[in-house]
Amino acid sequence: MEDYGSGNTAPHRASVRGRHQPFGPRPWVAVALLACVAGSGACASAPSAAESASRLEALAPFAGSWSHDEAATAEAARTTGGGSGEGLAQRASDIGMTELRDRSETGNTVDGTPAGLRQTMVMLGVTPRTLTFGVLEDALSVGYEGDAPLALSVGGGWADATAPQGSIEARLRWDGMRFAVERRISGGGTIRDNFSILESGHLLLTREIVWRRPQPVGLIVFRR
Repeated sequence: MEDYGSGNTAPHRASVRGRHQPFGPRPWVAVALLACVAGSGACASAPSAAESASRLEALAPFAGSWSHDEAATAEAARTTGGGSGEGLAQRASDIGMTELRDRSETGNTVDGTPAGLRQTMVMLGVTPRTLTFGVLEDALSVGYEGDAPLALSVGGGWADATAPQGSIEARLRWDGMRFAVERRISGGGTIRDNFSILESGHLLLTREIVWRRPQPVGLIVFRR
């Protein structure tokens, strides 16, 4: 087992920088920017045909079924201190209690609801025993154990989906040719699963919860 932490740097959200216009912004530029904002970043995330092809090529090595490797997960946890799969539920519980306490003390209801937070923590603490990836014409199919597969566009747009915890939104998040699967629950938070293939041929999943900032939760290692 090697390079457990490689390929899992949290990607940065794309931003649009405007240039100074000496005579004021052109109306059509303002309209285009407003359209991008209204579309939740769809304009910024739409890849070119060449980029889409490169992303599909990057996804190809992940295709197929993977099974949770307990021994490799424990070894990775010892090596990196990243926490084992069995610790995900406890870590999720700790994060949830801290978040509920902070919201209670600050009275901040904008961040979500107690019900949404609880459902997020339930999903966060689940260690999938199997993962299945299928590379489609312009999307990646992702199956978490017995959950309904998620069909996620390589363009990175959010898609409506269902999970045992209820209705969710899901997408692929890209950092160059590295990818993560993000799932978010209304009134809760976003769970980010970063994926990479180790030199040993194992699949490494490193999980984060995104509230105001990403927080590491733990890691899981899979084998074919």
